[in-house]
Amino acid sequence: MRAIVAFLTLAAFIAATHPLQANDKEAREIVTKAIKAHGGTEYLNKYKASQGRNKGKVTIPGIGEVEFEQSVATMAPDKFKEEVNLTVMGQPIAIVTIVNGDKFLLETNGKATEIPDAVKVGLKDAQYLLTIGRLAPLIEDKAFELSLVGEEKVDGKATIGVRVTHKGHKDVNLYFDKITHLLAKLEHRTNEPMTGNEITEERIVLEYKKNADGIPLPKHVALKHDGKPYVEVEVIEIEYLEKLDDSVFKK
Repeated sequence: MRAIVAFLTLAAFIAATHPLQANDKEAREIVTKAIKAHGGTEYLNKYKASQGRNKGKVTIPGIGEVEFEQSVATMAPDKFKEEVNLTVMGQPIAIVTIVNGDKFLLETNGKATEIPDAVKVGLKDAQYLLTIGRLAPLIEDKAFELSLVGEEKVDGKATIGVRVTHKGHKDVNLYFDKITHLLAKLEHRTNEPMTGNEITEERIVLEYKKNADGIPLPKHVALKHDGKPYVEVEVIEIEYLEKLDDSVFKK
């Protein structure tokens, strides 16, 4: 994902010497303020891994809301592991998803499940978001192009949107609170992990809570697919780390 080619390095240098368009400059200023609000460049670059536990509810078509417990481990730029336990119509279900570079694993109740190509697209999009969510690379890496989207109300808050463009990836829209500068919503086109259907996904941060270092971290998050409620998650505990051993992301 971060491959560097001499030709592209030259192109980036030329682009860096060209004056920014007004919208690009303003978009960069918005992201720079957000980076500071989320702990600053040094903090965001230092802690590239996380692990924690969540609880929440997922809306399943034809069934309704189902509660679940979840444990998650991530390490930028391309590793994450998710374990979800839920009960559907009296049947306990345990789902394990592991993404480690170009290796993917999906297990349901201990049995490996074949992953369709369309679902892999959604998992690769999730890998990309590990980099986007850290914010600092958006300013440091010239491969990212930023432009203004416009203002929007998100969960009653006034926000300003920035579109993130990168060759080889779908555009991602980030909406930042105009007062706190914290990320309020991430919106992108992706493939729904369970079905492979292409949808518009919105990740809305409903609540932040500061950790012991005074850094605001997401506490309550809602996901919508094509504008409809899909998942709502409450963070029980989360720890940010400089790195996790690669064995965490293996079966």
